[in-house]
Amino acid sequence: MSGGKTDDLKRRRQLVQDASRAEDVEIKHERVRELLKSTGGDALLLQDPVNIAWMTAGADLTRSTPDNCQTSLFITEDARLVATNAVDSTLIFEREVFGLGFQLKQREWFQPHSALIDDLCRGRKVISDSGYEGTRNATRRIAKARLPLTRLEVDRLRKLSQVATYAVEVSANNIRSGTTEAEVAGEISHRLLKRTITPVRIQVCADGRNERFRHWAFGESPIDRCAVVSCTARRWGLHSAVTRTVCLGDWPLELWEAHQRAVLVHATGMYFSKHDEPLKDVWQKVKRIYEKFGLGCEWQLADQADVLGYRPSEVQLTPDSDFVLQTGMPVFWHPSVGPALMGDTVLITKQGFERLTDSAVWPKLHVKVKGVDVECPGILKIQTTLPPTTGAQVSPIQQDSPFASHSFEVEPAGRMDSVWELELTSDRSIFDEEDSPFSEESVLE
Repeated sequence: MSGGKTDDLKRRRQLVQDASRAEDVEIKHERVRELLKSTGGDALLLQDPVNIAWMTAGADLTRSTPDNCQTSLFITEDARLVATNAVDSTLIFEREVFGLGFQLKQREWFQPHSALIDDLCRGRKVISDSGYEGTRNATRRIAKARLPLTRLEVDRLRKLSQVATYAVEVSANNIRSGTTEAEVAGEISHRLLKRTITPVRIQVCADGRNERFRHWAFGESPIDRCAVVSCTARRWGLHSAVTRTVCLGDWPLELWEAHQRAVLVHATGMYFSKHDEPLKDVWQKVKRIYEKFGLGCEWQLADQADVLGYRPSEVQLTPDSDFVLQTGMPVFWHPSVGPALMGDTVLITKQGFERLTDSAVWPKLHVKVKGVDVECPGILKIQTTLPPTTGAQVSPIQQDSPFASHSFEVEPAGRMDSVWELELTSDRSIFDEEDSPFSEESVLE
């Protein structure tokens, strides 16, 4: 190997510590110490990828599953250790946990991972998230430790929410008559994956299909007049979700009226998502809106909201939930009324709620709640030259596509991932959209 190539390889492999991640891991370790103290445990064994991502400030070890675990974390009061095999250790320590204070204990790939864990647990009182043999299952206690989010996690969630909103809105704006649900889902996946974001759940419901199938995903059916587009996305282990509605030409009056009622529920739920507010109290306020407009049974047809985090649903809103909301917790509100469905991720702050999936270009409806103006997503109308369906009822309210005249400016290249290497191997931005006139300005401005 020539000297020049050797120097290039060394530069690419020169690693730097991500100070913000290291600080975040220390915060998590302190929470673990409190957990061990309250349970009387000597050590914590983590094998669920969700908890591994949380403890490592975003490491992606998706090969690890409780059923076929290849990597575990073992944490005591004074130390944190990665137990893995010799195949994965290089990737883990150079790309996932570099400079975060983890030690390594490894075996060959053909040696059982269980033998390595047995050695670590022997003679200790161990709590775990998997119920591994001889350990005490503390899944619920560990889940509580994941919330509220730290400062780093909140910053990451804001950026993730912007990109998820961008992917959904631009893909929805590209819908034309005859476009299939699966094609829209594919566009969303493409826009997320090229930005190193994982689509966890995608819903594309054409022409009111979601009224009968509230948890419909997507199929091969073509979109004729309207569609509800929703996505839950994951990056750094965190989740954000957003839902939007689009119509080709004028929207059916039934959809418009249902959307207006759903907006009232949506605004109420977001407004009353406050610090120290029990979920069951928030629910009572939301339920009253349903009842006020003669929709008393509508809420029983589908779930309404979830507290997000390292799972798509850390806690689900139910009428009798004792869970208390706290500053730093994200909530995904997704109420539905008939064919109408909307969804936004909000962050609970000391001042109230912050709508993380807000958009500068999507149509908005304004609702007054306790005298406060709450913005909610409207319906995007895409102009079409197709003749209207004979006899169809349409809303008298007209609304043009905001994308038609909005100009997006190009933003300098950036990275979604944490800092690992000093130099990138490519000078091409991952945000380049060869197949779209829209740039990342809508999400990163």
